[in-house]
Amino acid sequence: MGVMAREQGKFYVITSDRTLGDSPSKSAPKRSHDGVYQVWTGDKWSTINTDAITFEAIEEADEYIRKNSGQIMENG
Repeated sequence: MGVMAREQGKFYVITSDRTLGDSPSKSAPKRSHDGVYQVWTGDKWSTINTDAITFEAIEEADEYIRKNSGQIMENG
């Protein structure tokens, strides 16, 4: 599963390349992504963009991913 910070309006959110219903995987998807991205809520993944925790700068989101990668990947 790939996790990255993505711009959403004037904020940044943490997204996954996994869509709802995909089986858990630690490898990159083998197909192009045309589904709904999941966003990180702070304790789980959601397909509802407004559930996402937001960051004012991409560096803040990247730092959050670094510090919390275990929890993010465990719940993915």
